[in-house]
Amino acid sequence: MARTTRPATAGRPGKDEDREQRITALRTRLYETAGQIRSAEDWARYLRAAARLPGETWANVLLISSRIPAPTLVRGYEAWRAAGRQVNRDEKGIEIFSGMRQRREPGRRGGEEAAQDHGWRDARRVAYVWDLSQTTGQPVPLPSAFTAPKGEAPPGLWDCLCWLARREGFAVEQEDGSHGDGTTFWAARRIRIPLSLSSGQAAWALAHQLGHVLVHNRITYPPGTTTSGCHGIRKAEADSVAFIICTRYGVQVEHAFSGPQTWAGTDPRAQPAAAILAAGERAAAAAAKISRLLDHHLAGDFLAARPEAEAAAARHDEHEPQPAAAQVTASPSAPEPDPRIAGVLDDAMQFYDGQLARSWVPAYLADRGISDDVMRQWRIGYAPGGWTTLTGHLRALGHDDDAIQAAGLARISSRGTLIDHFRDRVMLPVHDERGNIAGFLGRARPGAGPEVPKYLNSPETSSYQKGTLLFGLHQARDLLARGATPVIVEGPFDAIAVTMADPGRHVGLAPCGTALTSKQAAVLAQAADLGSCAVLVAFDDDQAGRKAAVRAYDILRTVSSRLQSAVLPGKDPAETLQTGGPEALQTILRDQVQPLSAVVIDAHLAPWERRLQDAEGPLLAMRSTAAVIAGLLPAGTAETIRQITGNRELATVDEQMRPVANPELPEIARVLPADAAYQTMRVAERLGFTDYSDVLAEVANAVTRGAARPGSRVVRGAPQLAASSFPYPPTTIRHGDEHALPRPPAHGNRLTHAHGSSRSRR
Repeated sequence: MARTTRPATAGRPGKDEDREQRITALRTRLYETAGQIRSAEDWARYLRAAARLPGETWANVLLISSRIPAPTLVRGYEAWRAAGRQVNRDEKGIEIFSGMRQRREPGRRGGEEAAQDHGWRDARRVAYVWDLSQTTGQPVPLPSAFTAPKGEAPPGLWDCLCWLARREGFAVEQEDGSHGDGTTFWAARRIRIPLSLSSGQAAWALAHQLGHVLVHNRITYPPGTTTSGCHGIRKAEADSVAFIICTRYGVQVEHAFSGPQTWAGTDPRAQPAAAILAAGERAAAAAAKISRLLDHHLAGDFLAARPEAEAAAARHDEHEPQPAAAQVTASPSAPEPDPRIAGVLDDAMQFYDGQLARSWVPAYLADRGISDDVMRQWRIGYAPGGWTTLTGHLRALGHDDDAIQAAGLARISSRGTLIDHFRDRVMLPVHDERGNIAGFLGRARPGAGPEVPKYLNSPETSSYQKGTLLFGLHQARDLLARGATPVIVEGPFDAIAVTMADPGRHVGLAPCGTALTSKQAAVLAQAADLGSCAVLVAFDDDQAGRKAAVRAYDILRTVSSRLQSAVLPGKDPAETLQTGGPEALQTILRDQVQPLSAVVIDAHLAPWERRLQDAEGPLLAMRSTAAVIAGLLPAGTAETIRQITGNRELATVDEQMRPVANPELPEIARVLPADAAYQTMRVAERLGFTDYSDVLAEVANAVTRGAARPGSRVVRGAPQLAASSFPYPPTTIRHGDEHALPRPPAHGNRLTHAHGSSRSRR
C-alpha cells in the first residue's frame, strides 16, 4: 500500500516528503544489493555478517556489509561518543532502516520474546551508524569469540539446542539411519539426528532442523511427512540458519550449500532479489531467536544482543535530538558528611600515602600482581605499627580527639588513652556515593598470626555505614555508566584484581566486611543500568562462597534479571591474578560463567547426593529441586503456567506406570524464562532423566501447589504423579489387563522405568 505524506508548508521542503524519498532510495539500494548476491560464497559472506551482528535485521545486515565487508560492531554517532570514541573525519555514516514496527506472531503468550519480524518495509526513518573501524578513541569491549576443535561443538551447545526443540514441541533423538542433516517427523513431532555424527556435525544437523521447525512449521503436514531430502529454498533457509548458528558459536564443520542462483533463479521476471530478501529475513529471524537463548547460557553478558537502550541510540534519525548521557548522582537521601570528620579522613589518607614507600607493602602488592600505577590509582597506603603514630600526626594538624575518634581512626585503650585503630596494615580508602572518603579497610601483614584479624574495617560512624558501602564503586562509576559489567566479589583485592584484569569491561565491587545487603544492591542499581547489563558474582569456590552466592541471588534478583556467576578454579580473583596474570582472570570473567541460579540449584542438590543411589532418591531430589525452580519464576510466568494447566497438576505416568502425554508442556516451555529453562535442563541431566519433560512437569506442578498453599487447600480433582505405589506396580491390578506390568517407554525416562520391578505390594 502506498504511503501518504502531509503537504509541505509553503516555501520550505516537506519533512515527511524528504523522509519518504530517503526511505525509497534506501529500499532501491537494498534491492540492488540483494540482486548482486549470486554465488554461494556471496551468500555465505552475508550470513557471516549476520552471525557477527545478531541484533540487526537481515535488510540492515545487507546494507552494512555492502559498505563494510567485515563489520565488527556498529553504533550511532551519540552511542560512540558515550563509549568514549569519535567517528573519524570524512567517514560517511552507513544508512540503515530505523523505526521499524514490531509485530507479534499470532498465538504468542506474554512470556515469549516481544519483538518478532521487524519489517524493513514498515521502516519509518533512515538512520546512520558507523562501524568500529570508522572510529578512534577508548577501547570498547568486543564480543568474545567461541573456539572449539575442528568438527566439535562448544560445551552446552547441544543441550541448549535440544531445549529449544522441546520449547517448540519437538523431541530430539539420536539414532542411525536418518539423513546427514537429520530428519524432522512433522506429525510425530520428533527430530532424529544420526548417532554417528561428531558433536560439531550433530550441532549443525540439529540447527538445520530447528531452522525447518521455526521457519516452515506453519501448516498441518499429513502423517508421514518429513524433512528428509529437503531441497530448493527450504533447504537453503534451513542451511542458512545452521550456518549462522555454527559460525557464531565457533563450530567448524565443512558443509557445502547452493548459491541463490539455484533456488532464487536468475530471470528478472522471477524477481530473484525479492526471493533472496525474503529467504534471508526468515533465516536471520530464526537464527536470532535461537541466539537469544544460546547467548544467555553460553556466552554471558557481552555476546548477547545489544541492550535496548544502546540499540535505540544506534538507530536514531539524524534530525532528532538525542538525550544527554545519563548522569549517576548520589541518592538525595544520603546524609551530607560532617565537614570536621571529612577533613580528618582526608588528612589520614594523605598520611597513609606518605608512609607507603618506606613499608613492606609495595613488595607485597607487587608479588600479588599489583603495580605502582594501580597503587596510586586506588590510593593504597600504609598504617605504621606504632600505637599512636596517626593520632599524633592528626593532633599536630589541629584535629581534636573527638573528631579523630568520630572518624573511626582511633579508639580508647584499656588505660583510657587514645590509640590508632589501624596499625601495621595495608590501607584501602572506601568512598561514599558522593566520592567522599567514608572510612578504610586495612589488611594485616602476612604472617601476623591467627589472633590478628586479616581484614579490619573502620568502625560504624556517621560516614562509615558498611551495609551501604561497596568498595571499588567510586573507581567504577564512569565505567559502569559506559556499560561495564559489575562483578561482586568477597574482598577488596579481589575487586582490584577484576578491574585490573579486564579494564573497561568488568569492574570489581566488594562489600565492606558484611555479606551483600539490599542497600548495597540499591546503591549499585543507582550507579549502573542493570536493565541492560548483567551482574556477575565471583565468590570463592567453597561452602562459604556458595552460601554467600545463594544469599546474593535473593538480593540481586530484586534489581536485575541477568545474574551470572564466574566459575573459579579453586582460587579467588586475587589469587588467580597473582598466579595466572590478568589474562587468566580475564578468560574466567569472559568465558567461564554460568547463570547464578545454577549455584542456587547446585546448593539445593548437594544434600541429595548421598541419596541418589537409592531407588527413589533421584525422583525425590527432582521434585524438591523443581519446587526451587518454581520459586525462582517471575510472578507473571507463574500465573501464565497456571492458566495453561487450568490450575491442575500434570501427571507424567498413570497408575500402571505408562507415560502420559501432556500437550501443555510445549506451551509451558515457551513461556519459561531462559534461565529457568536452563536450570530445568541441568537438573534433568544431573539426576539422569533423559526426558526434560519430567522435570518441566514437576516445575509446573510446584507452581500449582504454590498457588494452592496460601489457602491451605489443594486443588481437588487434580491428577497426581503416580507415586502411591512407586517404584512398584499399583496395589490393585484388574484381571486380564494386558498392561499389568510397568512398561518402559520407547525413549528412556527415569520416572517410568527407574524401577521396573514386577513385585506387588500386598
